[in-house]
Parts: sequence; structure tokens; C-alpha cells
Amino acid sequence: MADEPFTSYASDAAKDLQQAQESGGFLSDWLFNMFAGAIDIQINSPRMSLVYLAILVVLVVLRLYSGNPIKTLGCALLYIYTTIQVYSLFLTSSFVVDFTPAGWLVTAKSIWFAALFTCIWVWGVSRILQSLIVALVTMGLGRLLAPINPLRLLNKFRKSDKELESMEEGSAKDPKRQLTAIMFTDIVGYSKQMGANEAATVKKLGIHNEIMRNQIVRNRGTVIKTIGDAFMVRFRSAENGVQCAMDCQKGIGDYNKGKPADDQFHIRIGLHIGEVIHTGTDVFGEGVNIAARIEPKADPDGIAVSDAIVNAVRNKVPAHFVSLGRLPMKNIANPPELFKVFALEESASQKVAKPGTPAPAAGKAGAPAAAASGAAPGGVFKI
Repeated sequence: MADEPFTSYASDAAKDLQQAQESGGFLSDWLFNMFAGAIDIQINSPRMSLVYLAILVVLVVLRLYSGNPIKTLGCALLYIYTTIQVYSLFLTSSFVVDFTPAGWLVTAKSIWFAALFTCIWVWGVSRILQSLIVALVTMGLGRLLAPINPLRLLNKFRKSDKELESMEEGSAKDPKRQLTAIMFTDIVGYSKQMGANEAATVKKLGIHNEIMRNQIVRNRGTVIKTIGDAFMVRFRSAENGVQCAMDCQKGIGDYNKGKPADDQFHIRIGLHIGEVIHTGTDVFGEGVNIAARIEPKADPDGIAVSDAIVNAVRNKVPAHFVSLGRLPMKNIANPPELFKVFALEESASQKVAKPGTPAPAAGKAGAPAAAASGAAPGGVFKI
């Protein structure tokens, strides 16, 4: 008996909706009845409402925290499921059947309504929610939203990864040597910005950290330490490290778009892979020192990597590599050859070398860099 008031209310609401659409006409039959039918579905099928709400949440999470092809495949499957599910509901809905001659028009109108529902109620609403979350994060509310970040839950599951656990086995008493990719990053001109406007710089640092940590987790990296604006990160593979570096630069580039210069920030990234000593909470060794020396060699908004990284990721990442030659490094007796990295969709002519270091021309085995450094670099090539 307790359900009768709700049932009566739902029935009356459905009748009112139906009466509102009985005027007929093209717009009423082929557009407005979709909205009335969708509301009717929500009233009479509260479980379906929960399903659609869950789909919206999953879509937003996929777009914010997943990259292609996972994002594309996940979103496509949800859109297809929603379209098929709503089509089957509209096929028997009074808002289709009562205003449509029996036959193929019922099927056509149901398909049309299902497509409208998916575009407006699912795709459109999820886009609005996504934009709202991004706006909240960029307004400095990232820390408040951090507890509900699904990546925290995903990061916990990573502890079951045997390879990651084996990396953590080293300790201060029993250090462990392991081949590891090390990434160093820092913000260009951070100290100067902090001196000029401390409050604004601290706000930008929070946004920077949010972008960096999201991409590091996505690419299965582990933050070893942060010092001010600098990140020190390790990866189990060079491929993960290079992809993370490109994702970080893309994420920061997207944030900077359309903002005045004072609101932007730019970073340098350096990467090297080598055998380092793991103590459980820190890493040491020449490989770490080389990675730290590589980072300042990168351009603002750029990535510099060692030849060891290039050899490890050959044919595994969508990137161009431009040789910088063997640049001198403090306290490194035999510095590696360095390469600039940028995504395939970017033009090599858009990437300029640091002042005093001429960029090598494609197809010429890096003669300019060789002249500047005394070594034979590898020129420009795609892997």
C-alpha cells in the first residue's frame, strides 16, 4: 500500500505528458515526443535512471583519466549500449506507437528517438559534467576533489603488480640494483615567478602538480620525490616514461591555451634509463645523476632523452627524435648522446634548439650537432 501514492503520481504524470503531446504535427511527433518519452522512462523505470546515471559517471571518468584507445573504445561501447537499450524502450512506448502508423515508421522513429536521447541526454550531459569538473580543478579546487579521484583507487590495485612489487623490495639495509627509467621535470623560471607573485605561483604549482600526477599514474610511474616545482619519477619501462613525458607536455599545453602569459607555466623534462640502486623509498646511482643532468638540456615545453631511451623505445612510441649530440655534463665522464622528443603530429620545424645549439636537418645525420659537440649524433628520425 505504501507504493500506491508513488504509483498514482507516476501514472498521472505520464498521462499529463501524453496529453501535452497529443496536438500532433511533425515537431510534436518527431522531436518533442522524444523528451516526453524519456521523462516517462525515468518515471516508470527508476532502475534505468540509475543505469543512465552510472553511464554518465563512467563516461566522465573515461574522458578525464583514460587515453586512447581505452577512452575511445569505452565511450563507444557505452554509446552503443545506450542507443540499443533506449531503442528497445521507445519501440513499445506510447509516445511512438500512439502517434505513428504501424509499420516501418515505428522502427524509424524509435531509432531517431534513441539517437537523440544518446546525443542529448548522455553525450551532452556527460560533456557538461566533464567541463564542470575541469573548471573546478583549474579554479584551484583540485585538492578538495582529490579524495574522490578514481585514480587513487586504481593506484591501490597496482600494488598487486608483481613487477612493481619486486621494484619495491629494496631497502636501506638491502639495496637492490635494477634497470629503471628515471624522469626529472621542473617549471621554467619558477624561482623568478615565485619572487614576483608568490600567491599566483603557488596556485599554478597546484594545477601543475595535479596535471603531472594524473599523467604519471596513467603511465604507471612512481613519484620518488618532489622538491618545490621539480618531480623525480621512476618507470618500469622507457616506453612508459617517454609516453608520460609527452602526455605531461600535452596536458600542460592544453591548460595554457587561451590564457595570458602570466597565467601560463612551462616545464622541461629529462629522461634516462640505466641501472640504479633502489632502497624502497629512494633511488641512487649514475643513472639518476645522468637523468638530472639531461633535464636542463631540454627546451621550455620540451623533452630531452638519452640515446639509451631512444634505443629502448624504438618502434614503440609515436614520436620524432632529433639529435642534440653529446653535450657536456658536470661530473659525467662519458655523457650520452641526447635527443629532443616530440609527437608525430608536431612538425620538426616547430621545435627550435636551445640558443647556441643548432638543430640538425632531417636526413643529414645531424652534422650541425656534430660540429657543436664533437660527436656523431643520429639526426632526425621517427620511431
